[in-house]
Amino acid sequence: MTAGQAAVQRPALPELVEPQRWQQLQDHFAAVLGVVLRTVNPSHELLSTPSWPPGLHAESVVRLLKMGDELEPLIPLAEAPHETSSLTTALGVTYAAVPIRITPDQVIAYFIVGPLVVGPREDRLQFRQRLGASGEDAGAIWSLILTLKPYTFSGIHSLLNLLEAVGTSLVQFAYQAHRLAAILPATGPADEAVVSYYTDRLLSALLEVATMVTRAEGGSVMLYDRKEDALRIRAAQGLSDAVVVETRQKRDEGLAGVAAARRDVLFVDHQTADPAVTERMRRRDLASSLIAPLTLESEQEPVGILSLRTTNRERRFTPEHAEMVRRLLELTGIALSNLRSAFSKPR
Repeated sequence: MTAGQAAVQRPALPELVEPQRWQQLQDHFAAVLGVVLRTVNPSHELLSTPSWPPGLHAESVVRLLKMGDELEPLIPLAEAPHETSSLTTALGVTYAAVPIRITPDQVIAYFIVGPLVVGPREDRLQFRQRLGASGEDAGAIWSLILTLKPYTFSGIHSLLNLLEAVGTSLVQFAYQAHRLAAILPATGPADEAVVSYYTDRLLSALLEVATMVTRAEGGSVMLYDRKEDALRIRAAQGLSDAVVVETRQKRDEGLAGVAAARRDVLFVDHQTADPAVTERMRRRDLASSLIAPLTLESEQEPVGILSLRTTNRERRFTPEHAEMVRRLLELTGIALSNLRSAFSKPR
């Protein structure tokens, strides 16, 4: 069989991940991250309904920002890109195409991110003068651009990494399950290794974006290990390798235990007066901590804990941060549920 024949026989995205689940995941991402999201195949055909964050008027964005014209420059039909690509249009907005790979060398779809604003906003007067000369309605376009969520260059990098990690992990995992079904038993060490690999990818991406959107100085994601009956660190920032390897914690211990029992995001700072929280505070050098349970879709018992921290009193966590983290964890729960369900289906 030639490489071309193998590529033709590989399933399409809707055959690997249920379209309804993919749409749900995309909708959640748009709401959490405040960006417009679409999924297209390399031929530019929509594989999902575009997802719009709250506050954006779809008709105005399409009409004034000419959304859709960016597809050919981003994903040339003659040679579709294998890496994330981006462009900034003459109207001053940025789009990105994030590859979703079925194998390391084959892209079956793209997340199209944007329009969004990356970096410092252009000067208003300069913008009006520049667009006015082109005959565009500079006033209407400027007003619309002000409604787009701005991202720093590092922030958009983290966002795109998260999208690629989630999209590619889901698809590659489903594809491996599809291929392994014919040659392996329904359960076994191979299943566990594949689940573990893609789980770690998702958790690392979750932590990267969570620290970015909350401006945390560091944090970790712990997952429950049934064999050890304890939480173990699976992703970390700002912790030594020794701490990551050696840390074990019972699910009902510490602040993680409080967050897990309450099934909610837990704030900890100098204003905390809850005795159940204050008696478990160990690090007095922290200005603020945020601890939140990770729960799989349609389950009640948390399977993990996300912890974020900062020593900077000017960067204490806020209710807005808690809401973003809550939605990020919901996204991760959906993604992990997709991963774990792939091998639980009858083969």
